[in-house]
Amino acid sequence: MKRTFVVLLVAFTGFAVASAQGGCGSETSNDAVADASVEGGNGGFNNGTTDGGPGSEDGSSGYNSGDGAPGTCVPLVLADGTSPQCANCIDDDGDGLIDGADFECAGPHDNDEKTFGTGIPGDNQDACKQDCFFDGNSGAGDDRCEWNLKCDPKATTGACTYDPNYKNCPATQQDQCVKFCAKLAPNGCDCFGCCNVQLPGGGSKDVRLSSTCSIADIDDPVKCPPCTPVADCQNPCDRCELCVGKTSIPADCAASSTDGGSGQTCSTGPVCNANTPCPAGSYCVTGCCVPTTVVK
Repeated sequence: MKRTFVVLLVAFTGFAVASAQGGCGSETSNDAVADASVEGGNGGFNNGTTDGGPGSEDGSSGYNSGDGAPGTCVPLVLADGTSPQCANCIDDDGDGLIDGADFECAGPHDNDEKTFGTGIPGDNQDACKQDCFFDGNSGAGDDRCEWNLKCDPKATTGACTYDPNYKNCPATQQDQCVKFCAKLAPNGCDCFGCCNVQLPGGGSKDVRLSSTCSIADIDDPVKCPPCTPVADCQNPCDRCELCVGKTSIPADCAASSTDGGSGQTCSTGPVCNANTPCPAGSYCVTGCCVPTTVVK
């Protein structure tokens, strides 16, 4: 099943990069996040602090709709007049984090702020066959991305598990898949929803995004199945990038910056943060502006 989305306005934060503390702190942690965390698309942003309710003007204690200037949040409106949970400027799951600042939000069309599932009816429902996870629809017709969980040695639980005798496990993806989907994937994720999630206590885990998985369950291999990233179609987490669960960058990234900025980098598009919103037609995910797709 596929859904048709018409992008009217987009202004929301990037996926899973803001801590629940927010506010001020040391230069290498919260201050760095204020400059370099995933904030705003077309102007709106959130730095990960708890929601202070409607009417906040600074983007740190809540959201208010506006014209897309820094500090505002403008919902994404679909053709049916609704807004996905991860792009509606509301803390839908009550955890104090809004839209892309919520760890479980994977992109603008994600309609489930509580888990790593997309919440889109019919999306990514095949137990084995996977297509581009981040394009807002199910099926490889528009992206030509195809992967089967039978090919993943780490797929040991769930309805589809590793099959050493399964032969359709290509080492490379079609060029159309890589060009279409890799730029939509948050930093640290492959094209099929296998993401290297940075853990608060250090280290990281490769987990498959699904409706059974959330940050609270990240250590449960049944709810958050381990996975092997598809190397041929992925957006790696570079050292000076914000990534899924990574809320700050090393201090020496700023020291090496040539423009006096935070040193935050992006391999998929322009850097975005509280002071640098994304241009029209793009949104901010893990600190990088990526194209907004019109999903058919």
